[in-house]
Amino acid sequence: MPRTGKRTAGAGGLVAVLALTCLGCGVGETAPAVRDEGGAVRTAAKVPCREALRFADQERLPAGAKDAVCVAQHGIDTLYDIRFRIGRTDLDTWLADSYPGMELRTDCVQEDADRCGLLTLEPYAEGGAVAVELTVRDGSDGKALVHYRPFNT
Repeated sequence: MPRTGKRTAGAGGLVAVLALTCLGCGVGETAPAVRDEGGAVRTAAKVPCREALRFADQERLPAGAKDAVCVAQHGIDTLYDIRFRIGRTDLDTWLADSYPGMELRTDCVQEDADRCGLLTLEPYAEGGAVAVELTVRDGSDGKALVHYRPFNT
C-alpha cells in the first residue's frame, strides 16, 4: 500500500539525473536509445501517471494538477519525469504535505527553471525511488509548469 506520509531531507551524495524525455511518444512507445553523461544507454517511454507516482509512493497527482504527462526512463537506473501544470498555492500545499524537507532554490542549473529542489527520501519509497528532483517554471497566469522526477540512482 503506498505511503503518503511526510518525507525528511537526508544526507547523501545523490547527483541529479539528466532528464531525457519522449513527450511525443504514445503509451508504451519507446524513444530511440541515447547515452547519458556517464555513457549509459537510456530509453524513454510514455507511461500511465499512476505507475510513475507509485514509484515515489504517491497515490495521485497533487490537487489542482492539470495536463499531466508521465515518462519512464530506464538504463542502469530508473527515472520518471512527471510534468503537470498547477496553481502556485496548490503546489506549495502539496510540497508542504508530501516533501516538507524540500527547499526550492532559485540558482538552478536548468536554464528554463525559476525554482528547483532535490531531496533524498528517508526512508526510501517502497515503490523504488530514493530521491526526487523538482523544477518549476512560473507562468504569468499564476500557474506553474512542474517537472517532478523521482529516481533510484
